[in-house]
Amino acid sequence: MEQYLLECLDSLSQSGDDKTRRLKRVQRISAWDLLNKEWRALVALAAKKESLPEINENTSDKIVNKSTNRNRKIGRRGGKGLRRSFEDNLAHPLEIIASNESNGYKLAVLIAQKTKMDKSWNLKWDDELEKLRIACEKGIHPVWSKLAKEANLFAELSRFKITQENIIRKDSSIWIENSYFDPEDTTQMKAWLDMNLPFNAKTEQLKVIQKIKKDMANKPRFSEWSKWMEPVLRNQHKEIALIEGMLLACSKHKDAISVLENISDKSTMDVAKKQVRLLKLRNGNMNNWEEDARIEGEDLLSAAIRTTAWKQIGNIDINLSIDDLRFGIMVLSESENTVPDSIAWKLAYELFEAGEIKQSHNAIKGIEIVNNEQLRTALRLNSEENMDNMINSSLDNLDDDGLLMVAKNLSCKNETRIEAAKRVLQSDTIRYMSDSLDIFTELADIENLTRILIENKSLAKVYPERVLLVWHMIYAKNTKNIITELSHLRENALASISESPEELILSDTSKALISLLDGIPDDVSIINEKLDSEGLLALNEVRRALSPEGDNMVRTKTIERLEGSIKIAKLTYLERKLFQSLTNSLLLNRVAMDIESGMPARILDANQILNLITDNDNISLQSIKFIIEMIVEHGQIIAEGINPLEKWYRKNNNNSLESKLVKATIQSAQSNHLEAAREYQEAARKVRDDFEQYALIMRKALISYAHGGGWSDSVNLINSKPALTASVTERFQLYLNVCNDELGNKKDKARNRLHEYAIKEVGTVVSDIKENRSAQIEVLELLMRYPEDLDPPLPKSPFQGRVMAAIRGLQRIDNTHRSELDLKFEQEMARDKKDIYEIQSIANQIADYAPIRGLRKLERAMSSSDLSEREKTILERVAGAMFVQHSTSIPIKERSSLRNLSLKPVIIVDTNILIDALKDDLLRELTGDSFGSLNWTVERSFHWMLRRRGKENLVLMNIPPMIKSEFMNRVKTPENVLKLFSKKIYIDSNKWNEKITKTLLDNKVKKICEEFGNWGCKVDKDKMKNIQLEDFMIQHRNIFDEITKQKMSRGDNSGRSIIKGLEIYPEGGDMQIIRYAAELCNNINPEIGKVIIATRDSDFKLISRSLEEEYGFGVVGDAQELNRRVLQKIS
Repeated sequence: MEQYLLECLDSLSQSGDDKTRRLKRVQRISAWDLLNKEWRALVALAAKKESLPEINENTSDKIVNKSTNRNRKIGRRGGKGLRRSFEDNLAHPLEIIASNESNGYKLAVLIAQKTKMDKSWNLKWDDELEKLRIACEKGIHPVWSKLAKEANLFAELSRFKITQENIIRKDSSIWIENSYFDPEDTTQMKAWLDMNLPFNAKTEQLKVIQKIKKDMANKPRFSEWSKWMEPVLRNQHKEIALIEGMLLACSKHKDAISVLENISDKSTMDVAKKQVRLLKLRNGNMNNWEEDARIEGEDLLSAAIRTTAWKQIGNIDINLSIDDLRFGIMVLSESENTVPDSIAWKLAYELFEAGEIKQSHNAIKGIEIVNNEQLRTALRLNSEENMDNMINSSLDNLDDDGLLMVAKNLSCKNETRIEAAKRVLQSDTIRYMSDSLDIFTELADIENLTRILIENKSLAKVYPERVLLVWHMIYAKNTKNIITELSHLRENALASISESPEELILSDTSKALISLLDGIPDDVSIINEKLDSEGLLALNEVRRALSPEGDNMVRTKTIERLEGSIKIAKLTYLERKLFQSLTNSLLLNRVAMDIESGMPARILDANQILNLITDNDNISLQSIKFIIEMIVEHGQIIAEGINPLEKWYRKNNNNSLESKLVKATIQSAQSNHLEAAREYQEAARKVRDDFEQYALIMRKALISYAHGGGWSDSVNLINSKPALTASVTERFQLYLNVCNDELGNKKDKARNRLHEYAIKEVGTVVSDIKENRSAQIEVLELLMRYPEDLDPPLPKSPFQGRVMAAIRGLQRIDNTHRSELDLKFEQEMARDKKDIYEIQSIANQIADYAPIRGLRKLERAMSSSDLSEREKTILERVAGAMFVQHSTSIPIKERSSLRNLSLKPVIIVDTNILIDALKDDLLRELTGDSFGSLNWTVERSFHWMLRRRGKENLVLMNIPPMIKSEFMNRVKTPENVLKLFSKKIYIDSNKWNEKITKTLLDNKVKKICEEFGNWGCKVDKDKMKNIQLEDFMIQHRNIFDEITKQKMSRGDNSGRSIIKGLEIYPEGGDMQIIRYAAELCNNINPEIGKVIIATRDSDFKLISRSLEEEYGFGVVGDAQELNRRVLQKIS
């Protein structure tokens, strides 16, 4: 067979270079036919010259890079649809090893199969290869040398001696010794080429070498070298082949490896193999990395192999010892002075595993993390040494999995974890939504948690407790333009809690704290377990003090004890933040109670606490809402505590409604009334859709204009707003106009206004001219006290001066005994040193014919700052005795100005107040500690204050039959009451059904009726019917029209009454309440000083002053207003 093969190879030699023609021609000779298919495979390989033709997967005719794909493609199907080739018939290695064929044949087949089989090659067969090589050393048939010449694949066969000839070789040891250098080092390459060649080269070859040396002297044109080398320096053998391979390696040509691998000359084989090792490393072949990294030898080539191997450390996956890694670092440092980060990371990992934490940390100091493997090492090390800055600065280098690792790792700082979670969420919102939500929740990153919930509103139903977490902890500065959306989210969350999936991220403590902050603590015992005994006592003391039955006194030391307990408690980050919110909420509740106490010391403390709370750029939304409610209710009493809040709004939301209210309150407290009025006016413009709020704020603007002397501004404002005109009383308008006339030096116009008002008030009831004139004087005298009788009072000047002038004008006309007494009284009051006995005498004489006028004279005298306390006490006694004597002739509606008599007000409690009180009582039954809801609100504060003043016996409370009937009808069953609760509060229906039984409800309702109906009276129903309401209601048509529109816009379906075809007036029950209160004001009960309706109904509140002027009873809608009415005496 070897002879037949030789004949085929000779034929190929004569067939030129065309591979197809060579293969076709060889198939025509006889020797081909004598060969079996396994031997024909070798001929086919030889016919294809250096290597098998390799077909690119994308195109059918383009030969791909031999150096990169040769081994993979040999003997395989080159592409889809390719026919089976001759070389596919190569004998299998197992078959050839077991055969009796010649050593040359066996070696040739195994060489071809190793290349062909690639990864499927069994490494055990390498031993057989070595055995065959050893056997071939003894000599082989000339055909194998011929085969080596025809196909470089078999170049190795050329190194074996031929049995029929001896080859004489020259000594080339020095030349070869100098070839041990890095071929990419052009300096070394030029020096090597300058050496005398130890063999005879052709002239054409020398010319090419000379040309390349000249090119290296300048900027080498490596891409041209292979062209220059064709054909004289390509496909070479023996020593010249080393030059070919080295030049190709220097120019980074793709054939360099294959050329060097094919060198079979013993003298150059070692250097060729080492060059191949270097080139393979640079091409990313790490198969022999361990040997290359530890290669011995001090020659330049060995050093280049070592250096290149260690530079590739990041591309290998083997375990290296600490000594190995330190050796690698030494190699790189000595060669290039730079060490790849990857080797430093491997060293850090090994050092960490060995417990050398400090050395591990030092090994990677100042470098970056570029992959997840390095990140894992950094995260492990971070638990021992601070690596957070490195981790944070490397976030840009991490993929999603790496970012998620950082976000979930507890050793990283919260800021770093949050940033990683943000980035991974941006990368894939859907995939990482749940993980990011959990991380933001765990780390109390309310801003990002809010953003996700706002953008994905359906999540409120899945994570309702997290929505409530946001609601209570979000910074106010982050809520601009999203407060409405947050409110809707909260409503959806509250409606979904009972049906939502179990919350797994929030701890039981966090859930309990959120529940407590939201108003109804679910299981307070869980919170109590986190506190020590001191903290637990402090928390219960505070909650008890702030409960309806508490003393409303929260001591500073109690809060400090609670804060101290929280500080040392074992809490998660989120739990600690929630406890801080709880403490802040308790402080604000304390502030509200201190303000409501009216005690100067407690008010001072409250303002100091407010200063601390508001002097914080990160003040919470709930704190802001709480404080704004207090501003609306208490006004300038808390002005000193909200100065920092004005700065906060200036920075964060300067043009908002709340900002205007804060500024107005502060300006008012500083007596900058005109500035305050303008701020109120600006605030009112922002709530045009809420007429009740609009009217109340506009009223504040008018009052501020009055205090600042801006009479023309106030008059113009009323004249330009018809609806506003309806919301202020006739007397207030008269007051403003008279003052404006005085300012404009229109005294006659002011006098005429007053006379017209007096004539209108007296009407035609008194026909006698003198009596009529006296009645007008009485009207004006009553009007004289109008600025003082208001709560809060208005400036007396210039109004009282104009009224006094009008009174004197009438007195000059009516020269009677009455007018003489009035004149004597005015003269006495004008003296610096007043004679209280003379005042007493004048008042008694006036009381003989007009008791109420005598009492009013005494009230006016007692309001003088010129009197001592003793003198005022004497006059009080005189007034008391006078009232006892004449009480049966003074109806209640005329007593409202008699502030210094010990007369109690009767508070008529409306249905909405009774319902608020009942709901509050029932909520206490649902809480674990019976302290009830934590949240202070204007509504809760109101009915608490009513109860307190009732217990103090300062007021009498009455529930009229029509109110009691409505109340009882609306609270018949627990189911009915449950529907009365707002959607803004969560009540567990199961717990409600369990605890709020019909019996319990009936007892609570009975207690409410007893508590708020501690004073009963009978009012004549017939007289009630005679109270004229129609004309009064029609006078206020504009305001009721606005109220009706507002009720309809918010879905309030309460009925409206029809008058003159317009269905815009208060419902029938409210009309009856007005008649009831009006008739009660006609009563002469000697204990009663005034009648007040306690209600939150806008139908009453927006016409409260008009009701008082027309029928004699007042209206209060909050605790502060109640206290002013009940507690105020003339100073």
